[in-house]
Amino acid sequence: MKIIRLIYLKYILSLSICLISSYVIFFIFSLLGNLNEDYYFKTIINLSLLNSFQILMYLPCFIFLISIILLSIFLRSKNEMIIIKNYVNIKILMIFFLPLAFFFTILELNKNDLVTYFEKSKNYLIKQGDKNIPKIIINEKNGYKDLIVFNDFDQNNIEAAEFRYYQIFDQKIKVAQFSNNLTILNNNLIANNYSQYKEDIIKDYNIKKIIDINLQNLFKQSSIVQNLTNKNNYEVNIKFINEFIFFILFLSYIFLIFSNKKYVNTKESLSSPIFISLFFIIYSFLIFNNSLTMYKNEFEILASLIIGILVLKESLYE
Repeated sequence: MKIIRLIYLKYILSLSICLISSYVIFFIFSLLGNLNEDYYFKTIINLSLLNSFQILMYLPCFIFLISIILLSIFLRSKNEMIIIKNYVNIKILMIFFLPLAFFFTILELNKNDLVTYFEKSKNYLIKQGDKNIPKIIINEKNGYKDLIVFNDFDQNNIEAAEFRYYQIFDQKIKVAQFSNNLTILNNNLIANNYSQYKEDIIKDYNIKKIIDINLQNLFKQSSIVQNLTNKNNYEVNIKFINEFIFFILFLSYIFLIFSNKKYVNTKESLSSPIFISLFFIIYSFLIFNNSLTMYKNEFEILASLIIGILVLKESLYE
């Protein structure tokens, strides 16, 4: 169908403009930020390029919103939106849209992995093996988060390294430990003495403590942060399915409110759908990225129900 082909071409143009302009802006700011670093200029350029890609990976929903705004502007400029609304059923438009919603939903759900990939690439450029770069190990279990931080960690000079440990629960530090007297014995990392904070009391211990880590993996660690958390597969699957449903519905809702017959007229401002979309982007970030331990799943499922009702309402209205 020629109209659907036209919409695809207009959307590709909108998305291209959005990606290129966003990338250039992020690159300029990244370049300005990296110019103060003590690297070769070629390394600074490559770091800025990677950092720009990394920022884009953080913002798939925002990129989608900007591309839809541009698409609406292009289609309204020559009254093409009026023609589309008169000749194409909303169900046909949704068939056009669903592959885009699916693509951006997959990006949203996997953005952390993509961000980590670019982070590793950046670390490689700045010689991640440099002992001055801290190494961080994260482990979460039963609501507790354990953080282990090593500074000046060098396999050939372990005596210069510093060890810090934090146990966090409900956003409060329950236990903290520090040692700058480390040795390696029988492939174990040992703190010969350490200081500990617990229950508002700080004590010094002149006893040896074996630090429970895989030393060989730590030496090979190519990223600053290593997450060792063992997640429950059932909980992960429920969370993944719910997030998938939410973002499919959320992106569908953005498309529906911008294609609403109320905003076909060029005299009608797009400020209302833009504001609504931004509100739900912030809402989704708060719901799916908070540190709540109680009723977290319930809030996330409720978010999907709310956005589902809004999509149904918008579809019936059309």
